[in-house]
Amino acid sequence: MINHLGIIMDWNRRWAKEKMLPVFMWHKAWADNVKKIVTLCQNKGIKYITLWALSTDNLKKRPPEEVEGIIKLINNIESFLWDMLKENLRFETIWNIEELPIESQKILQRVKDNTKNNSWITLVLALVYWWQDEIIRATKKIIRDWLNPDEITKDKFRSYLDTANFPLVDVIVRTGWDIRHSWFLLFDSEYSEYYFTPKKWPEFDEQELDKVIEFFLNSKRNFGK
Repeated sequence: MINHLGIIMDWNRRWAKEKMLPVFMWHKAWADNVKKIVTLCQNKGIKYITLWALSTDNLKKRPPEEVEGIIKLINNIESFLWDMLKENLRFETIWNIEELPIESQKILQRVKDNTKNNSWITLVLALVYWWQDEIIRATKKIIRDWLNPDEITKDKFRSYLDTANFPLVDVIVRTGWDIRHSWFLLFDSEYSEYYFTPKKWPEFDEQELDKVIEFFLNSKRNFGK
């Protein structure tokens, strides 16, 4: 069974445009589907789910009103995750949340602190994502620790990454039509399976999740052997 599922939640704005809805309406659809899919994953025995929620480029290049909507959604995370937080969900973030407003950082940290001992399912949000930045930050930590170069193994390097406390990702799903990995969880995806679906994130449902699980269970994983 899948232990750790990663999802690149793409084509939200295009979904809203096709529905002739204001672009910001995808925010609610995004949040609603996060709740639905995380609950489904828990019911199906998946222990970790990492969702790419916001990239560095999203934060810096999207129209101001859209960025404000995304920040508002982040600031309301306790509200839209309330039912799941009561059900023992553990919440985590990876990547550079220091790029977010101070209030957003405080809210995210509070939710992480309040759920750190929960064990229902671990939801990891990838926020302000830029994989090269993670490598740079990890390298700086290694330099500050004065590690002997001969001591730096793959496992040692991974211990300095944001994902160090999570298992390697088994499957990475990308919604929408794009077939590319965009550097998502790149260090942790050496033996990950990739599943690309034309469904946009707000359309990604239980039927499609079941297809992902079936795809994984039918995959022959040799791990380089």
